[in-house]
Amino acid sequence: MTQNNDRHNLQRISRWVALVFSALIAALGVAGYQRTGDLIQLAVFLGISLLGYFVVLLLFYGIGRLLDSLDDSQDSSR
Repeated sequence: MTQNNDRHNLQRISRWVALVFSALIAALGVAGYQRTGDLIQLAVFLGISLLGYFVVLLLFYGIGRLLDSLDDSQDSSR
């Protein structure tokens, strides 16, 4: 039996959540830019949006590892 790297099917949902979160932050930045005209504010929000994308992916990676460790400990106790 081969071991699947994504046993809990988190990869697909993590990308969607990261994309939605990133788009929301970017939309806030664009709305703020339209209101103030400040390019620095727009650049900061776009940077936070990009950083947020990777942070969400990292969080889901950690959740996947946690679930894998719980599964492994449960399998070894049988």
